[in-house]
Amino acid sequence: MQFYGTVVVALLIAVAVAIIGYAFLTDYVEKQRRPGSTAIAVDDTRFRLDYFSNRLKMYVGQFGGQGADAAQPAAALPAVAESLIQEAIVLRFGGELEVSANEQEVTEGIASRIAVKTDDPAFTLSFKQEVIRSGLSEREYRRMVEAIILAEKLRANFQKDVPKTAESVHFRQIIVSTDAKAQEIRDRLEAGEDFAALAAENSLDPATKDSGGDAGWVPKGAMEASLEELIFPLKPKELTTIPISQGVYVIEMLEKDDAHEVDAAQGDSLAIRAFQNWVEEKKKSVKIVNNMDPGSGDSKKIEWAVTRAYQG
Repeated sequence: MQFYGTVVVALLIAVAVAIIGYAFLTDYVEKQRRPGSTAIAVDDTRFRLDYFSNRLKMYVGQFGGQGADAAQPAAALPAVAESLIQEAIVLRFGGELEVSANEQEVTEGIASRIAVKTDDPAFTLSFKQEVIRSGLSEREYRRMVEAIILAEKLRANFQKDVPKTAESVHFRQIIVSTDAKAQEIRDRLEAGEDFAALAAENSLDPATKDSGGDAGWVPKGAMEASLEELIFPLKPKELTTIPISQGVYVIEMLEKDDAHEVDAAQGDSLAIRAFQNWVEEKKKSVKIVNNMDPGSGDSKKIEWAVTRAYQG
């Protein structure tokens, strides 16, 4: 009995060691495979996790380093994910609008990014150094620049379709953080307080708070459709509050024009919005996998990418 008891104990120890060893091996294999696993996929176009991490690191550098608000993971992760998805869309569907970029244009685009002319003897070396610094392969870097060029050409195409006049509205706005604050501001406005003074005192929008909250003339098509549906029907002097992701709008309509002249800045806004709408429409025709979404993505992949981009 003592012999059999010893055998059973030995078997249990062996099984425990095997389980622990398997767990360590599985974790090791997972870590080894993780850099090559999928971060973002748009149909058959797949962006590896290590590629995403390198692009994240580039993004952080472009937006002022790790201390900048826009470079924080909560903002940077979705921004980089959206950028990669957009790149896949324009590379795949740009040809439908007869938009393309040849090798020379891509090379010129690279030269612009690294601030070295293509005929400069230092161009080749500078490009190689930039590729090494970015962590991308030369092919990946060229593909990234090609997508940027295509997006610029697409926006230019939409710019050609911008009308000379458009239905437009002129309104004032105050952005606050909560519904309760928005209602307080609205009550004070309805009681006769000055909009400009309340904007200067309370608005979170640095672009308009010091100009009385004046948003200027906005042509139809320059804003998100969900906002336009609520703002354009307002009558002059009418007030409303609109929840948005950054807080709550308090809007006062000032005047409206069915055919207001579209200036250059407004034309740019219309072209950008038209391009964004085109991208959103194309997204509906493809299958998108986003493992880097802070709210619903793969937490282990996100942790790996953030650690490597911010600390590696």
